[in-house]
Amino acid sequence: MTTRCSKFKSMLAKCWGVALVLGLSVSCLGEAPAKSSDSPYNVLMIIIDDAAPQWHSVGQGGPVRTPNIERLASQGTWFKQAYCNAPACNPSRLAMLSGVRASRSGVYYNSQKFPQTWIADTEKMPARFRKAGYLTAGYGKISHTMMASIPDYTPGHAYSHNSSKHVTHRDTDLSEHILPGTERNGGSDNFTWGILPDDWDRDDPTRWQQDTQQADRAIKLLQTQHDQPFFLAVGFWRPHVRFIVPERYFNMYPPGEFDVPAGFHPFDLEDLPSRGRLMSWSDRQHAQMVKAGLWKEALQAYSASMTYVDEQIGRVLDTLQASGQADRTIVVFLSDNGMHLGEKHHWLKYTLWEQATGVFFSVRVPGFPNQTIDAPVSLVDLYPTLMTLCELGRPEHELDGVDLTKLLSGATSERGRPVLSTWGRGNHAIRDVRYRYIRYRNGEEELYDHLGDEHEWHNLASDPRYDGVKLSLAKHLPDFDAPNTEKLDPPLSESEWDDQTFE
Repeated sequence: MTTRCSKFKSMLAKCWGVALVLGLSVSCLGEAPAKSSDSPYNVLMIIIDDAAPQWHSVGQGGPVRTPNIERLASQGTWFKQAYCNAPACNPSRLAMLSGVRASRSGVYYNSQKFPQTWIADTEKMPARFRKAGYLTAGYGKISHTMMASIPDYTPGHAYSHNSSKHVTHRDTDLSEHILPGTERNGGSDNFTWGILPDDWDRDDPTRWQQDTQQADRAIKLLQTQHDQPFFLAVGFWRPHVRFIVPERYFNMYPPGEFDVPAGFHPFDLEDLPSRGRLMSWSDRQHAQMVKAGLWKEALQAYSASMTYVDEQIGRVLDTLQASGQADRTIVVFLSDNGMHLGEKHHWLKYTLWEQATGVFFSVRVPGFPNQTIDAPVSLVDLYPTLMTLCELGRPEHELDGVDLTKLLSGATSERGRPVLSTWGRGNHAIRDVRYRYIRYRNGEEELYDHLGDEHEWHNLASDPRYDGVKLSLAKHLPDFDAPNTEKLDPPLSESEWDDQTFE
């Protein structure tokens, strides 16, 4: 343990108690500078979309260059085992912004709306900051497009822009750059990619993609002096499909350098129950991708998109540092859900396995240690944590997450209970530091021991030696699953909803 870390532990002893501090078991890499005054923290929250949990260059990460994500990981707390509450944009972002898990809100899918339900009236995280006198601004995709009725930001508020796609150059405007042949995977927009001319996303604002434009909006706010503390959320679309970025990013990743992902196993589906096989889509996109011979090209395009968005993150972080406000700004970085890249014969998200529920998550608090945490945590924990750090108190509605302040400070190394993820009413996964337990609505089960099976190839649910493990984890399943809120069009019956494992 470094001397610098020892000094910080000594400081913590005054606040949290000597016994807790002496039990500290995290890696200290130095600490961020302390807040310069007693003025309130600013908050900068950066969100990316559909990020495969191992596809970064932090530590022993995947085969992709993400130096700015490395910077985020090294300057605060990097959570190695972080999970979304639901593996899809709408329910994941709602759970994170409201602090309410899907099994209570009834919002399980992207295609649900809820303007007449109680969850729509809860005080979302940005509104809580605005109520406390913060300047609140949101650029890009913060909430999901189906959540337009939720007043995250006051309409017309200074610097407020909560549109996810309505910028000068939208993905749908770039079709001429789609690579010939990608339609061989089934013709779906989910698996098309394209190479833009290399002068895109450089100096000419008329040739910026949406993520470049959103980064520039955030930069302008950070370069402006304000009397109020700020809550700034920046939502980047990448690496979400479609994978369309300038040529220089593709050139970093020759397709021949890629192998199939380490988590792929040709016989991975053989021990899955029927519900798990349905979630894998094994007869759909993966088979089409393999038949078209486009797997490595898809990995190239995904990696190019990751490096592109990493560069936009770096632009924002550089501006924060240059602004002189970094020493009193909490920086939160997260992805809304995970992403399959062929693992379990599946692409996209929409499953209860590690690959779809695992997310990027880091929090930098000035004066707190730089560390890596192994304990499983949830994005639903962010709301109560920021309320404590910024001294805003709790909202009137009940929060489902755990306050991670003691984890961030180094006073403890445990969250206190396993993490819950949900995909569709009655389908849940429980993740503790070692096991993933899945129980589907029809009673089927999966159990994986990550101690020796990090890729979840061996379903142990039918092995009686693990009955005690299942029983212990099952105690953390929800006691009640809220009915589905209204679907957009057309409505579905309850039994039909149960068959919608991907939306």
